[in-house]
Amino acid sequence: MKKIGIITFHRAYNYGASLQCYALQTIIANYFKSDVEIIDYIDENVMSGYRFFPKKNLNLKKIVKGIIKYILFSRKTKKRYYNFDKYIHEKYIMSNTCFKDINQLINYKHDYDTLITGSDQVWSIKIVGELSDAFTLNFGDESINRISYAASVGDSTQITKNQDIYYKKISKINHISVRENDAKDKLEKIINKNISVVLDPTLLLKKENWDKEIINLNKSSEKYILAYVVEPDNQYVKIVNELSRKTGLKVIHFGNRNPGYKNVLKTAYTEGPLEFVNYIKNAEYVVATSFHATVFSIIYNKKFFIIPHKKTGARVTNILNKLGISGRTFYSLDEFNKIDYDFETDWEDVNKKLEEERNKSIEWLENAINNKQGENNV
Repeated sequence: MKKIGIITFHRAYNYGASLQCYALQTIIANYFKSDVEIIDYIDENVMSGYRFFPKKNLNLKKIVKGIIKYILFSRKTKKRYYNFDKYIHEKYIMSNTCFKDINQLINYKHDYDTLITGSDQVWSIKIVGELSDAFTLNFGDESINRISYAASVGDSTQITKNQDIYYKKISKINHISVRENDAKDKLEKIINKNISVVLDPTLLLKKENWDKEIINLNKSSEKYILAYVVEPDNQYVKIVNELSRKTGLKVIHFGNRNPGYKNVLKTAYTEGPLEFVNYIKNAEYVVATSFHATVFSIIYNKKFFIIPHKKTGARVTNILNKLGISGRTFYSLDEFNKIDYDFETDWEDVNKKLEEERNKSIEWLENAINNKQGENNV
Protein backbone atom coordinates (compact mmCIF):
# COMPACT_ATOMS: atom_id res chain seq x y z
CA MET A 1 0.00 0.00 0.00
CA LYS A 2 1.34 3.43 -0.98
CA LYS A 3 2.00 5.95 1.75
CA ILE A 4 0.88 9.41 0.71
CA GLY A 5 1.52 12.73 2.43
CA ILE A 6 -0.65 15.80 1.76
CA ILE A 7 0.68 19.26 2.53
CA THR A 8 -1.66 22.24 2.42
CA PHE A 9 -3.12 25.02 4.62
CA HIS A 10 -4.73 22.40 6.85
CA ARG A 11 -4.67 24.44 10.06
CA ALA A 12 -6.00 27.67 8.55
CA TYR A 13 -9.16 28.92 10.25
CA ASN A 14 -10.89 29.08 6.90
CA TYR A 15 -13.88 27.03 5.76
CA GLY A 16 -12.61 26.28 2.27
CA ALA A 17 -9.10 25.38 3.42
CA SER A 18 -10.27 22.91 6.03
CA LEU A 19 -12.99 21.32 3.89
CA GLN A 20 -10.80 20.80 0.81
CA CYS A 21 -8.10 19.22 2.99
CA TYR A 22 -10.54 16.74 4.48
CA ALA A 23 -12.07 15.99 1.07
CA LEU A 24 -8.71 15.23 -0.58
CA GLN A 25 -7.65 12.99 2.29
CA THR A 26 -11.00 11.18 2.19
CA ILE A 27 -11.07 10.58 -1.56
CA ILE A 28 -7.51 9.19 -1.50
CA ALA A 29 -8.15 6.95 1.51
CA ASN A 30 -11.52 5.61 0.33
CA TYR A 31 -11.20 5.59 -3.46
CA PHE A 32 -7.56 4.61 -3.83
CA LYS A 33 -7.31 2.57 -0.58
CA SER A 34 -4.04 4.30 0.26
CA ASP A 35 -2.34 5.05 3.57
CA VAL A 36 -2.68 8.83 3.58
CA GLU A 37 -1.97 11.51 6.16
CA ILE A 38 -1.81 15.28 6.42
CA ILE A 39 1.73 16.51 6.97
CA ASP A 40 1.40 18.68 10.06
CA TYR A 41 3.46 21.61 8.80
CA ILE A 42 2.66 24.99 10.32
CA ASP A 43 3.60 27.88 8.07
CA GLU A 44 3.95 31.07 10.09
CA ASN A 45 3.13 33.32 7.13
CA VAL A 46 -0.17 31.51 6.60
CA MET A 47 -1.11 31.36 10.27
CA SER A 48 -0.11 34.94 11.10
CA GLY A 49 -3.26 36.20 9.40
CA TYR A 50 -5.33 34.50 12.10
CA ARG A 51 -3.44 35.95 15.06
CA PHE A 52 -4.17 39.21 16.86
CA PHE A 53 -0.41 39.78 17.09
CA PRO A 54 1.61 38.18 14.24
CA LYS A 55 5.02 36.85 15.25
CA LYS A 56 6.74 38.30 12.18
CA ASN A 57 7.07 41.93 11.05
CA LEU A 58 5.26 43.23 14.12
CA ASN A 59 5.19 47.03 14.26
CA LEU A 60 3.34 49.72 16.21
CA LYS A 61 0.47 49.91 13.71
CA LYS A 62 -0.08 46.14 13.87
CA ILE A 63 0.13 46.18 17.67
CA VAL A 64 -2.56 48.88 17.94
CA LYS A 65 -4.75 47.11 15.39
CA GLY A 66 -4.29 43.83 17.26
CA ILE A 67 -5.27 45.39 20.58
CA ILE A 68 -8.47 46.83 19.08
CA LYS A 69 -9.39 43.51 17.45
CA TYR A 70 -8.67 41.65 20.67
CA ILE A 71 -10.92 43.95 22.72
CA LEU A 72 -13.77 43.78 20.21
CA PHE A 73 -13.66 40.21 18.95
CA SER A 74 -11.48 37.98 21.15
CA ARG A 75 -14.35 36.03 22.75
CA LYS A 76 -16.05 35.19 19.46
CA THR A 77 -12.75 34.52 17.71
CA LYS A 78 -11.59 32.09 20.40
CA LYS A 79 -14.86 30.18 20.13
CA ARG A 80 -14.53 30.05 16.34
CA TYR A 81 -10.95 28.77 16.55
CA TYR A 82 -11.99 26.18 19.14
CA ASN A 83 -14.61 24.80 16.75
CA PHE A 84 -12.10 24.67 13.90
CA ASP A 85 -9.50 22.91 16.07
CA LYS A 86 -12.12 20.38 17.18
CA TYR A 87 -12.96 19.65 13.54
CA ILE A 88 -9.27 19.34 12.62
CA HIS A 89 -8.52 16.84 15.37
CA GLU A 90 -11.65 14.80 14.73
CA LYS A 91 -11.51 14.65 10.94
CA TYR A 92 -7.84 14.71 9.90
CA ILE A 93 -5.33 11.89 10.00
CA MET A 94 -2.15 13.84 10.70
CA SER A 95 1.53 13.00 10.79
CA ASN A 96 2.97 12.19 14.21
CA THR A 97 5.57 14.92 13.79
CA CYS A 98 4.53 18.58 13.79
CA PHE A 99 6.91 20.66 11.66
CA LYS A 100 7.12 24.26 12.84
CA ASP A 101 9.66 25.59 10.36
CA ILE A 102 10.80 24.81 6.83
CA ASN A 103 14.26 23.56 7.83
CA GLN A 104 12.76 20.97 10.14
CA LEU A 105 10.53 19.78 7.30
CA ILE A 106 13.40 19.62 4.79
CA ASN A 107 15.85 17.85 7.12
CA TYR A 108 13.38 15.21 8.30
CA LYS A 109 13.66 11.66 6.89
CA HIS A 110 10.25 11.22 5.25
CA ASP A 111 8.97 7.74 4.32
CA TYR A 112 6.31 8.74 1.79
CA ASP A 113 5.98 7.15 -1.64
CA THR A 114 4.00 10.15 -2.86
CA LEU A 115 3.70 13.79 -1.85
CA ILE A 116 0.68 15.90 -2.83
CA THR A 117 0.40 19.67 -2.51
CA GLY A 118 -2.88 21.51 -2.91
CA SER A 119 -5.64 22.35 -3.20
CA ASP A 120 -5.68 25.83 -1.73
CA GLN A 121 -3.78 28.97 -2.77
CA VAL A 122 -0.54 27.17 -1.90
CA TRP A 123 1.31 28.87 -4.77
CA SER A 124 0.26 32.38 -3.82
CA ILE A 125 3.28 34.53 -3.02
CA LYS A 126 0.93 37.09 -1.47
CA ILE A 127 -0.40 34.60 1.09
CA VAL A 128 2.73 32.58 1.87
CA GLY A 129 5.16 35.48 1.44
CA GLU A 130 7.19 33.44 -1.03
CA LEU A 131 6.86 30.39 -3.23
CA SER A 132 7.53 28.01 -0.36
CA ASP A 133 9.65 24.85 -0.64
CA ALA A 134 7.00 23.18 1.52
CA PHE A 135 4.09 23.75 -0.87
CA THR A 136 6.15 23.16 -4.02
CA LEU A 137 7.37 19.82 -2.58
CA ASN A 138 11.06 20.70 -2.55
CA PHE A 139 11.75 18.34 0.33
CA GLY A 140 12.06 14.59 0.79
CA ASP A 141 13.97 11.96 -1.18
CA GLU A 142 14.41 12.45 -4.92
CA SER A 143 12.61 9.16 -5.64
CA ILE A 144 9.32 10.38 -4.15
CA ASN A 145 6.48 10.88 -6.65
CA ARG A 146 5.40 14.53 -6.45
CA ILE A 147 1.91 15.77 -7.37
CA SER A 148 0.09 19.08 -7.25
CA TYR A 149 -3.66 18.59 -7.09
CA ALA A 150 -5.79 21.64 -7.94
CA ALA A 151 -3.11 24.00 -6.65
CA SER A 152 -4.06 27.65 -6.89
CA VAL A 153 -2.01 30.79 -7.41
CA GLY A 154 -4.96 33.04 -6.61
CA ASP A 155 -3.99 36.08 -8.64
CA SER A 156 -2.29 34.61 -11.74
CA THR A 157 -0.42 37.86 -12.47
CA GLN A 158 2.00 36.63 -9.80
CA ILE A 159 3.23 34.03 -12.30
CA THR A 160 4.03 36.66 -14.93
CA LYS A 161 5.89 38.81 -12.40
CA ASN A 162 7.89 35.88 -10.94
CA GLN A 163 8.49 33.52 -13.86
CA ASP A 164 11.99 32.44 -12.80
CA ILE A 165 10.85 31.59 -9.29
CA TYR A 166 7.87 29.57 -10.48
CA TYR A 167 10.04 27.69 -12.98
CA LYS A 168 12.67 26.85 -10.38
CA LYS A 169 10.27 25.76 -7.64
CA ILE A 170 7.57 23.90 -9.59
CA SER A 171 9.64 22.07 -12.22
CA LYS A 172 10.48 19.26 -9.79
CA ILE A 173 6.83 18.19 -9.52
CA ASN A 174 6.08 15.07 -11.60
CA HIS A 175 2.36 15.65 -12.17
CA ILE A 176 0.96 19.17 -12.13
CA SER A 177 -2.69 20.15 -11.93
CA VAL A 178 -4.16 23.52 -11.00
CA ARG A 179 -7.58 24.95 -10.30
CA GLU A 180 -7.73 27.79 -12.85
CA ASN A 181 -7.35 27.85 -16.64
CA ASP A 182 -5.40 31.11 -16.50
CA ALA A 183 -2.82 29.57 -14.15
CA LYS A 184 -2.49 26.56 -16.46
CA ASP A 185 -1.88 28.77 -19.51
CA LYS A 186 0.71 30.94 -17.76
CA LEU A 187 2.58 28.06 -16.14
CA GLU A 188 2.75 26.01 -19.35
CA LYS A 189 4.56 28.91 -21.02
CA ILE A 190 7.41 28.68 -18.53
CA ILE A 191 7.40 24.97 -17.56
CA ASN A 192 7.87 22.31 -20.21
CA LYS A 193 5.18 19.99 -18.85
CA ASN A 194 1.52 19.27 -19.49
CA ILE A 195 -0.61 20.94 -16.84
CA SER A 196 -4.22 19.95 -16.18
CA VAL A 197 -7.16 21.80 -14.67
CA VAL A 198 -9.06 19.64 -12.20
CA LEU A 199 -11.92 20.01 -9.75
CA ASP A 200 -11.42 21.21 -6.21
CA PRO A 201 -11.42 18.18 -3.84
CA THR A 202 -14.69 19.28 -2.21
CA LEU A 203 -16.39 18.55 -5.54
CA LEU A 204 -14.92 15.04 -5.71
CA LEU A 205 -17.14 14.04 -2.81
CA LYS A 206 -20.82 13.70 -3.71
CA LYS A 207 -23.80 15.25 -1.95
CA GLU A 208 -24.46 11.96 -0.15
CA ASN A 209 -20.92 12.02 1.27
CA TRP A 210 -21.36 15.51 2.69
CA ASP A 211 -24.85 14.65 3.98
CA LYS A 212 -23.34 11.93 6.15
CA GLU A 213 -20.99 14.49 7.70
CA ILE A 214 -23.74 16.94 8.66
CA ILE A 215 -26.57 14.52 9.48
CA ASN A 216 -26.60 15.36 13.20
CA LEU A 217 -26.42 19.14 12.84
CA ASN A 218 -29.38 21.38 13.65
CA LYS A 219 -31.46 23.14 11.02
CA SER A 220 -32.80 26.67 11.38
CA SER A 221 -36.55 26.78 12.03
CA GLU A 222 -36.78 29.94 9.90
CA LYS A 223 -36.06 30.22 6.16
CA TYR A 224 -33.11 32.47 5.34
CA ILE A 225 -30.61 33.89 2.88
CA LEU A 226 -27.05 32.74 3.51
CA ALA A 227 -24.52 35.53 2.96
CA TYR A 228 -20.84 34.61 2.84
CA VAL A 229 -18.33 37.18 1.75
CA VAL A 230 -14.54 37.20 1.91
CA GLU A 231 -14.12 40.94 1.36
CA PRO A 232 -17.45 42.80 1.61
CA ASP A 233 -18.00 45.78 -0.64
CA ASN A 234 -20.83 48.21 -1.16
CA GLN A 235 -22.37 46.42 -4.16
CA TYR A 236 -22.35 43.04 -2.43
CA VAL A 237 -24.17 44.35 0.62
CA LYS A 238 -26.72 46.12 -1.62
CA ILE A 239 -27.45 42.88 -3.50
CA VAL A 240 -27.97 40.95 -0.25
CA ASN A 241 -30.29 43.65 1.10
CA GLU A 242 -32.23 43.83 -2.17
CA LEU A 243 -32.75 40.06 -2.23
CA SER A 244 -33.87 40.19 1.40
CA ARG A 245 -36.33 42.96 0.55
CA LYS A 246 -37.75 41.09 -2.43
CA THR A 247 -38.13 37.75 -0.64
CA GLY A 248 -38.86 38.94 2.88
CA LEU A 249 -36.22 36.53 4.17
CA LYS A 250 -33.74 37.36 6.90
CA VAL A 251 -29.98 36.97 6.50
CA ILE A 252 -27.56 34.60 8.19
CA HIS A 253 -23.97 35.74 7.69
CA PHE A 254 -20.50 34.67 8.84
CA GLY A 255 -18.96 38.02 9.74
CA ASN A 256 -17.67 38.96 13.18
CA ARG A 257 -19.61 42.17 12.61
CA ASN A 258 -22.44 43.26 10.36
CA PRO A 259 -21.12 44.96 7.18
CA GLY A 260 -24.50 46.59 6.56
CA TYR A 261 -27.19 43.91 6.21
CA LYS A 262 -30.58 45.36 7.11
CA ASN A 263 -32.52 42.23 8.04
CA VAL A 264 -30.25 39.89 10.02
CA LEU A 265 -31.41 36.62 11.57
CA LYS A 266 -28.03 35.78 13.12
CA THR A 267 -24.29 35.61 12.60
CA ALA A 268 -22.67 32.18 12.32
CA TYR A 269 -19.13 33.53 12.73
CA THR A 270 -18.20 31.13 15.52
CA GLU A 271 -19.41 28.00 13.71
CA GLY A 272 -17.11 25.25 12.43
CA PRO A 273 -16.56 23.94 8.87
CA LEU A 274 -19.35 21.36 8.81
CA GLU A 275 -21.82 23.91 10.14
CA PHE A 276 -20.82 26.08 7.17
CA VAL A 277 -21.86 23.25 4.82
CA ASN A 278 -25.07 22.71 6.77
CA TYR A 279 -26.07 26.39 6.54
CA ILE A 280 -25.60 26.35 2.78
CA LYS A 281 -27.56 23.12 2.36
CA ASN A 282 -30.56 24.53 4.22
CA ALA A 283 -30.55 28.07 2.80
CA GLU A 284 -33.24 29.31 0.45
CA TYR A 285 -30.67 31.50 -1.33
CA VAL A 286 -26.91 31.92 -1.13
CA VAL A 287 -25.13 35.17 -1.96
CA ALA A 288 -21.35 34.89 -1.86
CA THR A 289 -17.97 35.99 -3.12
CA SER A 290 -16.33 32.77 -1.92
CA PHE A 291 -15.23 29.89 -4.14
CA HIS A 292 -16.22 27.22 -1.62
CA ALA A 293 -19.60 28.81 -0.93
CA THR A 294 -20.08 28.50 -4.69
CA VAL A 295 -18.96 24.86 -4.61
CA PHE A 296 -21.43 23.81 -1.92
CA SER A 297 -24.22 25.82 -3.53
CA ILE A 298 -23.61 23.72 -6.64
CA ILE A 299 -23.42 20.44 -4.71
CA TYR A 300 -26.74 21.19 -3.02
CA ASN A 301 -28.40 22.72 -6.11
CA LYS A 302 -29.19 26.01 -4.38
CA LYS A 303 -30.44 29.25 -5.82
CA PHE A 304 -27.28 31.30 -5.55
CA PHE A 305 -25.71 34.54 -6.72
CA ILE A 306 -21.96 35.10 -6.91
CA ILE A 307 -20.05 38.38 -6.88
CA PRO A 308 -16.56 37.18 -7.94
CA HIS A 309 -13.52 38.59 -6.17
CA LYS A 310 -11.89 41.22 -8.39
CA LYS A 311 -8.41 39.59 -8.37
CA THR A 312 -8.98 35.95 -7.44
CA GLY A 313 -12.43 35.40 -8.92
CA ALA A 314 -11.11 33.27 -11.82
CA ARG A 315 -11.59 30.03 -9.90
CA VAL A 316 -15.27 30.88 -9.38
CA THR A 317 -15.92 31.85 -12.99
CA ASN A 318 -13.99 28.80 -14.24
CA ILE A 319 -16.18 26.29 -12.43
CA LEU A 320 -19.38 28.12 -13.35
CA ASN A 321 -18.39 28.25 -17.03
CA LYS A 322 -17.39 24.58 -16.98
CA LEU A 323 -20.80 23.60 -15.63
CA GLY A 324 -22.75 26.01 -17.86
CA ILE A 325 -24.11 28.26 -15.10
CA SER A 326 -22.20 31.49 -15.68
CA GLY A 327 -25.48 33.43 -15.43
CA ARG A 328 -25.20 33.31 -11.65
CA THR A 329 -22.46 35.98 -11.46
CA PHE A 330 -23.08 39.69 -10.86
CA TYR A 331 -20.88 42.69 -10.19
CA SER A 332 -23.40 45.36 -9.26
CA LEU A 333 -26.90 45.90 -7.94
CA ASP A 334 -27.94 47.29 -11.33
CA GLU A 335 -26.97 43.97 -12.99
CA PHE A 336 -28.79 42.00 -10.32
CA ASN A 337 -31.99 44.03 -10.70
CA LYS A 338 -32.16 43.23 -14.43
CA ILE A 339 -32.83 39.53 -13.82
CA ASP A 340 -35.61 37.50 -12.25
CA TYR A 341 -34.05 36.68 -8.89
CA ASP A 342 -36.11 33.49 -8.70
CA PHE A 343 -35.00 32.01 -12.03
CA GLU A 344 -34.39 28.26 -12.11
CA THR A 345 -31.24 26.36 -13.06
CA ASP A 346 -31.30 23.15 -15.09
CA TRP A 347 -29.76 21.15 -12.27
CA GLU A 348 -30.14 17.84 -14.09
CA ASP A 349 -27.78 19.09 -16.78
CA VAL A 350 -25.41 20.69 -14.25
CA ASN A 351 -25.23 17.54 -12.14
CA LYS A 352 -24.49 15.44 -15.23
CA LYS A 353 -21.63 17.76 -16.23
CA LEU A 354 -20.33 17.76 -12.65
CA GLU A 355 -20.26 13.96 -12.57
CA GLU A 356 -18.32 13.89 -15.84
CA GLU A 357 -15.78 16.40 -14.50
CA ARG A 358 -15.57 14.52 -11.21
CA ASN A 359 -14.75 11.26 -13.00
CA LYS A 360 -12.09 12.96 -15.13
CA SER A 361 -10.45 14.55 -12.09
CA ILE A 362 -10.42 11.28 -10.16
CA GLU A 363 -8.92 9.54 -13.18
CA TRP A 364 -6.21 12.23 -13.38
CA LEU A 365 -5.43 11.79 -9.69
CA GLU A 366 -5.32 8.00 -10.04
CA ASN A 367 -2.86 8.22 -12.94
CA ALA A 368 -0.73 10.70 -11.01
CA ILE A 369 -0.64 8.55 -7.87
CA ASN A 370 0.31 5.54 -9.99
CA ASN A 371 2.97 7.75 -11.63
CA LYS A 372 1.67 7.17 -15.15
CA GLN A 373 3.17 9.64 -17.59
CA GLY A 374 1.24 10.97 -20.57
CA GLU A 375 -2.15 9.76 -19.30
CA ASN A 376 -3.13 12.60 -17.08
CA ASN A 377 -4.49 15.38 -19.24
CA VAL A 378 -7.89 16.75 -18.25
